[in-house]
Amino acid sequence: MATDTRRTIAAAVAFEIGQADRSKRWLSDRTGIPYSTLDRKLKAQVDFNFSELFLIAEALRIEPSRLTPPEFVPTREAVAS
Repeated sequence: MATDTRRTIAAAVAFEIGQADRSKRWLSDRTGIPYSTLDRKLKAQVDFNFSELFLIAEALRIEPSRLTPPEFVPTREAVAS
């Protein structure tokens, strides 16, 4: 994954953790992602995969699209075709 995309996703996950007033430890426990792995991913050292993003979104009770860069979300035109 491109470094910019990795940073964007890590920032989105970190933002949503803060919005939910949760900790990395809580999220690790809730998702089963080892804390050290989650920490590396939040530092944008390692990519998140889609399964992890889904688990995180589920734990934080948000739409998974909130954790992905805008270019990953289809436009209305793309959905209509």
